[in-house]
Amino acid sequence: MAPASSRLSPGRAARTAAAILLLATLGPLPAQASNFEHQRGLFHDASQALERKQITRFRQLLRELEGYPAQPYLEYDLFRRQAHKVKPAQAERFFDRYADYPFVYHARGKYLSALAKRRDWENYLRVWDSRENTRLQCFAFQARLELQRLDGLDDEISRVWLRGYSQPSQCDAAFAYYLENHADPDTVVWLRIEKAFKARRPNLARYLGRKLGADDQAVVETWYRAHLRPERSLKRLADVADTARNRAIIAHAIDRLARKNSLKALEFWNLMRDDFAFTQNQVDEVQRRIALSAAHQHEPEARTLLANLEPSTMNDQAHLWLARIQLRGRDWPGLLETIKRMPVHLHAENEWQYWLSRALEAEGRLVESLDLLEQLAVKSSYYGFLAADKLERKYHIEQENAASVEVDEDSFLVDNPHMLRARELFYLDRLVDAKREWFQALRYLDHDQIKQAATLASKWQWHDSAIRTVAKTEHRNDFSLRFPTPYKRQVMALAQKKELDPSLIYGVMRRESLFDPLARSNVGALGLMQLMPSTARRVARSLGMKRPRRSDILHVENNIRFGTHYLKSVMNRFDNNVALAAAAYNAGPRNVRRWLPRDEQMSADLWVETVPFRETRNYVQAVLAYATVFDKSLGQSTLMSSRMGVIKPEY
Repeated sequence: MAPASSRLSPGRAARTAAAILLLATLGPLPAQASNFEHQRGLFHDASQALERKQITRFRQLLRELEGYPAQPYLEYDLFRRQAHKVKPAQAERFFDRYADYPFVYHARGKYLSALAKRRDWENYLRVWDSRENTRLQCFAFQARLELQRLDGLDDEISRVWLRGYSQPSQCDAAFAYYLENHADPDTVVWLRIEKAFKARRPNLARYLGRKLGADDQAVVETWYRAHLRPERSLKRLADVADTARNRAIIAHAIDRLARKNSLKALEFWNLMRDDFAFTQNQVDEVQRRIALSAAHQHEPEARTLLANLEPSTMNDQAHLWLARIQLRGRDWPGLLETIKRMPVHLHAENEWQYWLSRALEAEGRLVESLDLLEQLAVKSSYYGFLAADKLERKYHIEQENAASVEVDEDSFLVDNPHMLRARELFYLDRLVDAKREWFQALRYLDHDQIKQAATLASKWQWHDSAIRTVAKTEHRNDFSLRFPTPYKRQVMALAQKKELDPSLIYGVMRRESLFDPLARSNVGALGLMQLMPSTARRVARSLGMKRPRRSDILHVENNIRFGTHYLKSVMNRFDNNVALAAAAYNAGPRNVRRWLPRDEQMSADLWVETVPFRETRNYVQAVLAYATVFDKSLGQSTLMSSRMGVIKPEY
C-alpha cells in the first residue's frame, strides 16, 4: 500500500493522469507557469504539512511555490486556520492583496466569525460588507446594539424577523430588541406565525406562540393541530366562531388535506365554505389548491374542478394541468381551447406547439398540424425528435463547432489568470475553488473567448464546466462539447455485460451529473450516476461486494457499475420501456406504479406529459432526448419513440 502522503483520491488520480496528458500536448509555457506537474506535487505536500500543523515545513514549501498560479490558495488555507488570531491590519492587507480572488469573500466571512467570537464589534463593523448571510448579518445587528448605532436598525431587523422559517441563534438578541421596542409586538409575532404555517414550519409557529397571551397561544395550538392532522381538526372546526383567525386555520387545514386527499378536502370545503365569511383570496387559493391536487392525484373530478376556476385565478399550473388532463382523456377539442387560452409564454413553448399539432391532427386539420410539426422537427430536442418521428424524418443533429479557430492555450491562459488558476485548482482536486475561479473568469470574457474557454475545459476533461460554459453561448448545437462520451471503456463494457443501450447510460449520466465524477446532490446522491448511498449499498450487496463507503461510491468504476446495475433492474421491472425506467431511476418504481394508467394502455408521449412530478417529467424527456443525441456519436440509429413504447396499466 502506498504511504498516506502519496495516496490519491479517485478523482485526483483521474485528474492527475489527465494533467500529464495535457502537459504532454502543451507548448512552451511562461517561466512562472513552468513545471506545473512538479508544482502540483509541492502544493499537495504543503497542504498536508498545514494539515499536520508543520508550519515551518509549510512556509518553506510556500516559498518554493512562489509564482505558481494556485499558490495563494495555500495562503488562504493558512488564513482560515489562523483567523482567530489574525489582527485587523493583517486581515485588511490580505483582503487587499487578493481582492481579485474569489476566496476573499469566504476569507472575509471566516474573519467576521472570528471577530464576532472575540466580540470585537468595532472591527466587525469595519470589516462587515453587508452580505446576504443571516448569521453574519445578525452579528452586525448585535455589533450595532453593543455600540448603540441604532439608526435604521429596526427596519433591517424586521426584514429578517418576517421570514417564515427558523433563523440562526445569533439573531436572538436582535429579535429580542426588536420586540421590546416595537409599538405592537403581538401583531408582528402573528405575522411571522402566519408565514411559518404557510412555509410548513409548524414547530416554529408553535414556538413563536409562546410570546403571546394565553388566548392567542390556544389559537396557535389549534392551528398547529390542524397542520398536523387536518382531517381530524376540520371536523372540530366546523362549529367554531367565524373569526379571521379561524377562517385562516380552516383554509390552511383544507390546503394541507388537499395535498394528500383532494376529494376529502373538497368534501369539507363544500360543507364549510358557506358558513364562514372567507375572503375572495382565500376562496380562490383553496379552490385552486384542491383542483391542482386532484390533478396531481389523477382524480377524475380534476378536470371539472380546474375548468370551473374563475379565469382570473388560473395560474400557469392550472392552465398546464387542465391541458394535461385533457391530453390524458384524449379530449382534443378541449385541449385546443385550453392551449388557445394559455398565456403567450406557455402557448409558444415547444411542448404545447407539439400537442397543438396533435390536437389539430385529431380534429382533421392536417395542414395546420403538419406545418407545426415541420417547424418542430428541425429542433434537436425532445419535442423536435417526437415531431421528426411523426413525420418519418431524420433527426436534425448537425455538429457545430463552438471555437472557430484552434485555441492558443498558452496565450489564452496568460491573458486570463482566472482561467489558469481554475485549471490548476481543477487538477489539484479543489473543484469548488476551481469553479469559482472559472465562472468569475467568464465575466471578463467576450463571446468568442467564452467559446474558446468551453473548448479548453473539454480538452482538460472538465466536462461539467465545458457544458455549462457552452450553454452561455448560442452554440447549442456543439454536440461534441455538450454531449461528450468520457469513461467510454467502462460504459461500453458494462453496456455489453448488462445488455443495456450505451446511449441510455450516457443519457442518464449526462442528466444526473454532467459527467462530474465527484458530484454530490443536496439530498446526498453521489457521483456520475448520482446514486443514493442506500441504493449503492443494496446494489453492492446483490453483486456480492462489501458495504461501500462514500469514497467507494464516488469511485468512477464502482459508480458506473452500481448505476448500470440499478438501471438494468428498473428496465427489467418495466419491460425495457425507457420512459418508465428513466422515471423509476429518478422517482422510484413505487411512484411509477402509482402513475400508470388505470384502465387502458396509453402512448408513452401522453404518459410522460402527465407525470405529476415536474422534475421527473423533465428528467424523462431529457434522458430520452440525450440518448438520441448520443446515438449519433456512438454510431447508432434508434428512433426515440421506439425507446418509449406503449404504457400498460400493469407491469
